[in-house]
Amino acid sequence: MQTLLIFFYIVISISLIFLILLQQGKGSDIGSAFGGGSSNAMFGSSSPSNPLTKATAILSAVFLIVSLSITYISRNSGEK
Repeated sequence: MQTLLIFFYIVISISLIFLILLQQGKGSDIGSAFGGGSSNAMFGSSSPSNPLTKATAILSAVFLIVSLSITYISRNSGEK
């Protein structure tokens, strides 16, 4: 069971990395990080979330649940 969860953990982490890298940045350019350009939009414009953002949020929640499950199972396996 623990090996299967670790396999899912690795698959989820790799797919989460790809989903994050596929998303478009909210900043305008590297110049906006140093005060140039639109300094009022520090966190980017608030636009409706696209399916890629929703998939990232769901996958990160699954990542957290699998991580806690692996920790719980590995902790209880040593008590036998």
